[in-house]
Amino acid sequence: MTIAVKDPAVVTDPACPPSSSSPADVGRTPADPGLWAITGVSALAVLALMIHNGLTVLVASPAFFALAGALAAMAFGMRRGSRRATPGQCRMHDLCEVGLVMTALVALGAVASYQLAAMSEGFHDATLQHWDEAMHFDWLALYRFVVRHPMVQYVGSAAYNSAFLSPWTIVIWHCWRGERAAAREFVITFWCAIVLTLALFPLFPAQGALDYLWHGVVPYSPSNGLDQGLVITGLRSHAITTIDLATVTGLVSAPSFHTACGVLFIVFGWRIRPLRGVIVPLNVLLLLATPVEGSHYASDMVIGALVAGVAILGVAMRQPILARLKRAGFNRPVPLAQ
Repeated sequence: MTIAVKDPAVVTDPACPPSSSSPADVGRTPADPGLWAITGVSALAVLALMIHNGLTVLVASPAFFALAGALAAMAFGMRRGSRRATPGQCRMHDLCEVGLVMTALVALGAVASYQLAAMSEGFHDATLQHWDEAMHFDWLALYRFVVRHPMVQYVGSAAYNSAFLSPWTIVIWHCWRGERAAAREFVITFWCAIVLTLALFPLFPAQGALDYLWHGVVPYSPSNGLDQGLVITGLRSHAITTIDLATVTGLVSAPSFHTACGVLFIVFGWRIRPLRGVIVPLNVLLLLATPVEGSHYASDMVIGALVAGVAILGVAMRQPILARLKRAGFNRPVPLAQ
């Protein structure tokens, strides 16, 4: 008599259901069509902008090769993880897939911002500053305070640049714990914030608060310096014809994407109880540092926070809407005509 013994190394992960009954494909983790759909649509949109503007990405640069190498490594890791034998391999597959999509979306968003800047007109610093005055926000007073306190400069700069660290922390946490749906929700919300920011960007291009309000020698140059207006002008005049990913800088406008990111990271970080005490305070500091380090007006930040709120609510409402459509019968197959 033969007794079948289940291999303890092979564990079925509910987050990664088998997609085939073939022995060679048992445990295969399917790719996420939703994530790849938004990536493909975003890539096509950026390609169309590049063709329209004649503004291309410089491929013969170390930054481009580094990005291409990182994407290739994650794609290879996702492929190797497609034949799951353990939950760990399944989760590594999810991390590579989500990380690949997120990295691609960030790169596409940066390129798209330059493309849209080339198509924009004028600078709206006067309007943004007028809105700040209506809110009784004194940017120059805040800047002078930062100039007088070097420690505030160091902390603000570190917090502002942590915007690149927080999303990876959230994604790694969810993927490694097998919380594929949570990681997916975060990336889709992040993508929605990028799209909304880019859609509004051409309406409020700006030189930046530091360049517009400060006159004379600059005593402290923040993370996002004084060249935003020059970059936008160069893009419009076609003096800049290629985008070097190594020198891409944040282009000042309303909404502030750093603010949108800070709000997103606080909301999603709050849901991770063990990391809440790190992610939330770090991004509160990011928001406090954004006016000076990002040379942003307070009005930029208000619109950026609204962008984050719309993205969060829009994605959160997606499932109830789809469920109602399903109950209404919209997902039923249409019978073929006889």
